Amino acid sequence: MIAEIALTVVCLVAAALIPVVSLSLIKGCSWSWSWTSCSWSWSSSWRLPFSTFSLDDSALGRLSCCFNSYRQRLLSQFVSCTQPSLPDQEQECCEVNEEDLKVLISHIDETDGGPPWKLMMQQSIPGLTYQAWYRDPPLGPTQYRTRTVFENVSPELLRDFFWDDDFRPRWDKMLIHSKVLSIDLQSGTMIVHWIRKLPLFCSDREYIIIRRIWESASGYYCVTKGTPYPSLPRLRRPRRVDVYNSGWHVRPVKPRNADQQMASEVLMFHHEDIGLPREIVKLAVRAGMWSLVKKLHSGLQMYRMKNENDESPSYHAIMARITTKLPASPSTIMFHNPEAHADENVSQSQNPETQARESS
Repeated sequence: MIAEIALTVVCLVAAALIPVVSLSLIKGCSWSWSWTSCSWSWSSSWRLPFSTFSLDDSALGRLSCCFNSYRQRLLSQFVSCTQPSLPDQEQECCEVNEEDLKVLISHIDETDGGPPWKLMMQQSIPGLTYQAWYRDPPLGPTQYRTRTVFENVSPELLRDFFWDDDFRPRWDKMLIHSKVLSIDLQSGTMIVHWIRKLPLFCSDREYIIIRRIWESASGYYCVTKGTPYPSLPRLRRPRRVDVYNSGWHVRPVKPRNADQQMASEVLMFHHEDIGLPREIVKLAVRAGMWSLVKKLHSGLQMYRMKNENDESPSYHAIMARITTKLPASPSTIMFHNPEAHADENVSQSQNPETQARESS
């Protein structure tokens, strides 16, 4: 999400130059400096091999068509390279454990000893309250911490919604490819492959992430991070995001309005390295984050209506219900040795794909 906002700013600058560059290509213009008159002049020195056409009619359309065709070819290469499972020799590189959970808790509880958080924005609309903070560590990308309260939404619905890659394209148009690479039916851990489309002529971004959910009496914790995956080769395009760390804690809270039946709070920590300077990323986040949060909120309302219509859960939603049990007090997580368990609605001995078919 942050990558999309940051690159949008860069793309807007590039977009301002597209008409000039396109016109020069189409009309065959060349610019030259005259030392005698101390002025610039231009001349038409060549023509494209196809017939001349107007910029207003189809020039940008043809350029866009060519770019989209190139994007599809790259995407096809990645889809064909995707492997269905993770070889045994790579298991050690792809793991989410209690150490990752400890780090997440220290971030969202502000006990990690890092730089102080600075308030970036505070917004609200009916049914939604949002706050965001940021900080710049000595090394690495800017870190973000957010607090979001959703009215009339249960923690269980949010848990399923955040993991449901099948439903995500209905509200997140940037996700153009997602595939499950590996699953662990005991802990619920998933490794997934994403390719996200970025605005205008920016290159796409590729993510290989591993994620896992823990459950306690206070709610749900999820850790998501980038992971090596040698079975999926790295190509020049799309650009792979290696530094990616994100997590959230979802818990029930008291509704802001008395007429609401329930409310859920999401505390989130996030940072990723998309290869742009910090200040550009922060500028883009300030400009576009709130609109993206509102889009997420709209998607959540659609997801709730889908569940109320008794539609069968997706493969990803079923996997989200396989969690690891934690003690009631988050402070004891640092010293607890949890055992994996399945949610009441999920049996560990049964494949999620089979359950999805049975519930339909």
